[in-house]
Amino acid sequence: MAGMAALYQSARPIVFEQIVGQEHVREVLAAAITRARLAHAYLFSGPRGVGKTTIARLLAMAVNCPEVEGRNGPCGNCQSCQEVQRGSHPDVVELDAASNNSVEDVRDLREKAGLAALRGGTRVWILDEAHMLSRAAANALLKTLEEPPPGLMFILATTEPEKLPPTILSRCQHFRFRRLSESEIASKLTRLCADAGVEAAPEAIELVARTSDGAMRDAESLLERLLTLGLTTGSPITLAAAEEALGLPPHKRLQHLASALVAGDLAEVLATAEALYREGFAPRTIASGLGATLREAVRSAWGGEGFELEADPNDLLRLLHALDDEKDRFVRSEDLYALELALIKSSNALSGNLPSAPSPATGGPAIEAPAPAGEAGSPQGRTLRVQVHEPTPQTTTPEEPQPAPSRPFSWQQVRARAGAQLKAFLMPARETIEATEITLHYGPTHRFHYDRLQERLSELQDLVAEVAGPDYRVTLSGPDGSKKKL
Repeated sequence: MAGMAALYQSARPIVFEQIVGQEHVREVLAAAITRARLAHAYLFSGPRGVGKTTIARLLAMAVNCPEVEGRNGPCGNCQSCQEVQRGSHPDVVELDAASNNSVEDVRDLREKAGLAALRGGTRVWILDEAHMLSRAAANALLKTLEEPPPGLMFILATTEPEKLPPTILSRCQHFRFRRLSESEIASKLTRLCADAGVEAAPEAIELVARTSDGAMRDAESLLERLLTLGLTTGSPITLAAAEEALGLPPHKRLQHLASALVAGDLAEVLATAEALYREGFAPRTIASGLGATLREAVRSAWGGEGFELEADPNDLLRLLHALDDEKDRFVRSEDLYALELALIKSSNALSGNLPSAPSPATGGPAIEAPAPAGEAGSPQGRTLRVQVHEPTPQTTTPEEPQPAPSRPFSWQQVRARAGAQLKAFLMPARETIEATEITLHYGPTHRFHYDRLQERLSELQDLVAEVAGPDYRVTLSGPDGSKKKL
């Protein structure tokens, strides 16, 4: 297969009828083409791999296709359409704003925008990752969008439209693309397998569709691995073969792990987790797969289809919540011990086997631990109550209260306690914690979140003091490398 185009490139639609999903975009644009009522500037926003650039190219093909009259889109077969598909049409230019985002780049674009079309059709500028334009570059582009030369069309594509200035947004027809459903993705993958002459089990196709998270391009890239395997071996693609090719833990093993966790069989939980780890699966991958399996069981408990567990839905939700709280552990350590701790804490959240409040007599926490299996009590045996004795603190007078001490914590605990808006601004940050110094790092693509967080600094500091104690201090590291201490 050397020298061949990637599957997602060769399978790209060449007419509107081949587009999967995005009907709300396709139908409006097709009607505009039929009635010759196209705008001069469009903005396509949405997740990656859902068809933004594909539809932008189809629109560029349509406005330059000599056979478009009487049709609702390009023919896909003429020389002009084929040149747009190959990226060689002289009047259709694609730019990546991530690497062409300076004022000089936009000024060069504005100068070229005044040139006449070489083929006498419509010049089309497709600007991908448009949110990466600097503010100065966006302002420079604004003048051309306000008063475009005749015969010029701009199509901006972005995954983060909120980062574009309102002045740009107001001058574009904005279409929001959605994630594709698993059934929409699976239908196209099934057709691609048939075209390639490879038989694939429906379960394998469903796995690829589920793993792609609504992105057709990701699904086609994953399917390409399976097609290579099928063409090499000449055998049908089974679910087991798909899991192995994609590097995913077997679904049956994850279901067994979930069942053991719900049943309180911690020994079997740890044994299964260790076996998967020894087979080469990363702890984060195992935990994510287990979370997806538990989520499937929750949906089944509420009347959906899929894997079923004999458990109260509220217990399953507690498991999911505890497992999610432990995700940050894998940032610090991707080893078996980290995985076991995450599973043990999830199991404890289900059984209620958690540290109690400090004992009035000793000041130390009373910790409950499962007794050896086989003894009376819970599925794990009796519950042993161990009292931890700590030195008696010095007494203080009511007039001299002692501040609450700082204590070990995870950043996930802070985010979990934050309000909806504050949590949204904290999500993109990468945190580092050294002693009592917490530093939140924001990359160049998250300036919006960084700027909004600065409006809530007091709320953040109060939350950190509440969760971790008063000694912790927060520093913001901005996209430009500047630092700001709270």
